[in-house]
Amino acid sequence: MMTAAMNDRGSQPLYVWLRECLRTDITAGKYPAGSLLPSEIELSKAYGVSRHTVREATRKLADSGLISRRAGVGTVVRAETRPSRYAAGLGTMQEVRDFINTTRLENLSMTAMKADAEMAARLECEPGSEWLEINAIRHVVGQTTPIATAHLFLRAEFRRIKDRLRGFHPNVYDLIQNEFGEEIVTVRQEIEALLMPPATAKLLGAKPRSPALLQRRFYIGKNNRLLAVSSNTFAADRFRMVTSWPNGEKKNRASERRAAKKLTDP
Repeated sequence: MMTAAMNDRGSQPLYVWLRECLRTDITAGKYPAGSLLPSEIELSKAYGVSRHTVREATRKLADSGLISRRAGVGTVVRAETRPSRYAAGLGTMQEVRDFINTTRLENLSMTAMKADAEMAARLECEPGSEWLEINAIRHVVGQTTPIATAHLFLRAEFRRIKDRLRGFHPNVYDLIQNEFGEEIVTVRQEIEALLMPPATAKLLGAKPRSPALLQRRFYIGKNNRLLAVSSNTFAADRFRMVTSWPNGEKKNRASERRAAKKLTDP
């Protein structure tokens, strides 16, 4: 019997479609926690896909912790905790680092491109500069349900980073700093509300034109040189941003009064 997920392949990569079918079937109890997942050949026949597609889909599920491969036993299904809304504080650089360290990118496609006038204006980069665009989905470590789509633009000189974006990979910005010696001096963030674009909704399994949040970040190095740009579109029911600032105004005023008193004391 085909599930609704199996009927709607859409335009997403086939392994992503199969991964979601398997996740849905595991959650529904078709493959209970503790049981063995069928073999590659059996899954290939059951879902009408190649063994290569099965291998890639199950690798993604293993990366997220939903299944585990045991030598001499097979692939064991693990229980999945239904994800709650992911909360992130993105008001400081440390909070940004915490966010990218607790989420992971699942790479869907990569394209090399040269910035034309429109792209240069959008990214705020030099016309004619070379970039690598990575299209991905973002999920919380240990969960398979995506919270956002991600479009990442990297300077072409950082292209070998693409080979590191597998499994529990280091975050992209540490890779830029540690492997290329490029210090990220400033991060500028822009956030706006929008309605979920249909293509993005398909990738996230969300309702088209439902509430969404668009977050853009510009990573700037020395001499005001743009190093990378990321654009994340979040499903509103899976993400919330929490920011707090200490109120130092009273403390600062008290310090100013004490300093003024010292100046006037005999």
